[in-house]
Amino acid sequence: MDRLSYILDQLNVNAGVFFRGQLCGLASFEEEGTGYIHVLRSGVLDIMEGNREKTTLTEPTMIFSVRSQPHQLFGANREGAEMICASIKFQTGSRNPVLEALPASVVLPLSSVLGLGSFVDVLFSEAEAAQEGRDAIMNRLVEVMFVNVLRHIVSEGETPRGMLSALADRQLSKVLNRIDSNLNGDLSVEKLAEVAMMSRSTFIQHFKNVLGLAPGEYVQNARISAAKKLILKDKPMSIICFEVGYEDASGFSRAFKKNTGMTPREWKKLNLTAEEAENATVEDNANVA
Repeated sequence: MDRLSYILDQLNVNAGVFFRGQLCGLASFEEEGTGYIHVLRSGVLDIMEGNREKTTLTEPTMIFSVRSQPHQLFGANREGAEMICASIKFQTGSRNPVLEALPASVVLPLSSVLGLGSFVDVLFSEAEAAQEGRDAIMNRLVEVMFVNVLRHIVSEGETPRGMLSALADRQLSKVLNRIDSNLNGDLSVEKLAEVAMMSRSTFIQHFKNVLGLAPGEYVQNARISAAKKLILKDKPMSIICFEVGYEDASGFSRAFKKNTGMTPREWKKLNLTAEEAENATVEDNANVA
């Protein structure tokens, strides 16, 4: 599996378009656990992120904010900015080493990424046509555009440390593949060091240097991320705990709560409720003034 396919498999992305038209005035985006893609087709748009200086865009551009980065957009002239905004949800949650390896935000002129402008043209044509199935098609198009942005990030090497570096590391890539394909097997530090063909101490240090966390912590995160996917597929907890490497449901529940702050059943109820609410209405995700 190539690096980009691995990333997408780990993130399990869902997109939802919630605004299309002319942005006149200020819009704030700061929902916890949500990424955003904004596509500027025409007009002038100001971006404000935290303490950074204002950025003014005057050409067709995509703004990609991946890790719940609070930001504001401002349609800077009388005509406003013609744009489409979409939320990006990661079913495995925001505490994900793959997600943490990506830049917090990316601003890409459409002309800088081959083929991206064509997807944007189709996206706006679909928005204007107002035919049946429009929302579903637009959401899938945004997901395809998300993949294109990730492809650009990977090819440009904009993540010098973290998951992408580990996937490019011949020894660590073998370890990560071993973890993901063997979650209910022996994933002790000794076994993983053996897979990497390193001594235990050298392996631990190399793993920390590249990924920024200890092997055991990474393994637990991987198991919980996999469990989340299975929970949303409505698999029984007794089966899930075995498939992701826990001997019993109580041990799995303790690990899950330590990682997420809630039990598996609480997490399932919250995320299914959020997903149903988003399907019903997604326009409340932005406060447009």
